[in-house]
Formats: sequence, structure tokens, C-alpha cells
Amino acid sequence: MSNVKNANRTTSSIEIGQLMMSGLSYISFRNALLVFSLALFAHGLWTVLPKLYHPRVIQLPIDPQTAALARHDQDKARRAASLGVIRGDLWAESAFTYADLIWIDAAAAADENAELDKRAETSLERALKYSPHRGDAWLMLAALADRRHWPGYQPSSLLKMSYYTAPNELSLLPLRLTVALRSQSIEDPELQDMVRRDIRVILTRIPTLRSALVAAYKIASGPGKAFIESAVSEADPSFLQTIRAK
Repeated sequence: MSNVKNANRTTSSIEIGQLMMSGLSYISFRNALLVFSLALFAHGLWTVLPKLYHPRVIQLPIDPQTAALARHDQDKARRAASLGVIRGDLWAESAFTYADLIWIDAAAAADENAELDKRAETSLERALKYSPHRGDAWLMLAALADRRHWPGYQPSSLLKMSYYTAPNELSLLPLRLTVALRSQSIEDPELQDMVRRDIRVILTRIPTLRSALVAAYKIASGPGKAFIESAVSEADPSFLQTIRAK
């Protein structure tokens, strides 16, 4: 009889323990689900909220006209990037709204543009910190470092990073040619190989971009013009006369 009572007590204790464990498991599951839901909500807010300030995607402008259009979104893009905090894509788009500085003479209105230079540099640094694979951001940094004479940067090294991270991005090709051929960077042998490849691609596969090559030739430095003539004569000698004539 005593054994039966002891067995009953043991069974009751086990059942109580199981119920308690079941209750604890339920509470733990509920808490974990709550934490997951809050994290999901925060991520959604972090993703969507910047788009409320800045709904459209901004590509790197490749000429003064598109740069002027992008400039109108400077405040919105910067606000969106600030909300995104560590989103390199938003910081890159914020930087692209300052692309008109690429075509403005650094000596003109230097005091007025000093603040814009600083904002563009900050946006590019953050874009490349959080998204170092952005070939377009590397290209813009190279263009501004060369055009605006930013200290502490080597345009040729930055251009190489643009090639390394986005070697086949055709949309970057016109601006990349302009930056490489306008500066002294073209005297770098490794960069010469990269630019020569771009010129060959234009002449043999993408005739619609030949106008970009002509435009780059017009504003190229002395060494840049000599390099274009050499590269074009290798790939398509007949087009060399076209470039010189235009």
C-alpha cells in the first residue's frame, strides 16, 4: 500500500514537472517569437523608411546634364542615407547627387563649393566603407580626387579599384575613359592595359559608344590623346581619322 502511495506521489511530481517545463517552453517560445517579430519590424522600417524620403534610384551621372538633374535630390538622398546608417547603396546615391562637381572648375567658386566637396567626400567614404564592391563609387571618388585636387588620394589607384570591382559595367565606361585620359593617370602601365581593353571593346563590340570615345579624346591631356591614337590605330585604324577630324 505504501509503495502504491509513493508511486502515485512520484507520478504526480513527474506530471507537475512536465507541466512546468511545458509552461516554461511556451513562455520561451513566445518570447523568442516576440523578439523575432520586433527584429523583423525594425528591419522592415530600416528598409522602407529611407525610401519615403528618397523613392527613386540614382545612378552615377556620366555627363553634366544628368549630374544637374541628380543635384535636385541632394537633400532627400542625404536624409535617406542618414536613416539607412550602414547602407552603402544609399550613401553611394547620396554621393552621386554631387557629381556636377566633376565638371566644375575647382578654381571657380572654391569657397562656395568647399562644403559640397566635404559632403561628397563623406558620402563616398561611407559608401565604400559599407559597400566596397561599388565600382561606380570608386570611379566617382577617382574623378573628384583628380578634378577637385583632393589631398591624400591617388586617382590612378582609385581608377584601378573601379576596374577591379566592376570590370564589365558598360554604363561606367564613358566616364571612366574621360577620367583616365584627362589626367596623368594614363601614364600608369597597368591602367593603360585596362583602358586599352575598354577602347578595344568599344571599337569591336559596342559601336554606339564610339561617341564617348570621341568626347574623351576632345578633353584628353597630351599623353591621353597620344594613348588614344595608339590604342585606336591598333584596333581600328580607319576610326583614327574620324577622331582627329571631329
